[in-house]
Amino acid sequence: MSVPEGKRSKSPMEYLHLAYKLNRDVTLLLIRDFGVKSISRDLKTFTHAAKMKEEDRKAFEEICKQYHIDVEASYPLWLIEHYRNVILNLLQNLCENITTANTIYPCEPDYEYWHNLRRKYQKLAQSNCYQLLQALQNITYILPMNKEKIMPYVELIDAEMKALKNWQRRTNQQRKKSTQK
Repeated sequence: MSVPEGKRSKSPMEYLHLAYKLNRDVTLLLIRDFGVKSISRDLKTFTHAAKMKEEDRKAFEEICKQYHIDVEASYPLWLIEHYRNVILNLLQNLCENITTANTIYPCEPDYEYWHNLRRKYQKLAQSNCYQLLQALQNITYILPMNKEKIMPYVELIDAEMKALKNWQRRTNQQRKKSTQK
């Protein structure tokens, strides 16, 4: 018989579960171009709306394809791709740092070295969270988007930082126990 979900205690690996959830949710946001309502990026729609002649339409489409011009977007596609790459890299670094720190278990004879190495990766994961917050903040300033759409992701990042700090606190408690022996 299992414990009902609402009555379960938090997992000691909450930082890892939250990192995976954060990775999934933010990636889905990136797939939707940060929730910004985009205008159709189809060249045929643009040329039809501009009422171009057939030869002008063909020349225009050829130039746009040759130079990778995104005609109808209300924001440049390269900007979306830039922030998408930045955020995906930060998410990847966050998961890598958490995984690396989680694989290091301090033990004797070099307990202090392994403890400091684990702490280093925990701190790097925390800095990745702050960098994610900064990137999301930059996006809300630049792109025409509803800032309320970003709040669930900000709250998720805050929960991840809190879980990482709790994990770090537990690591420090383990260190104190090992030095008292």
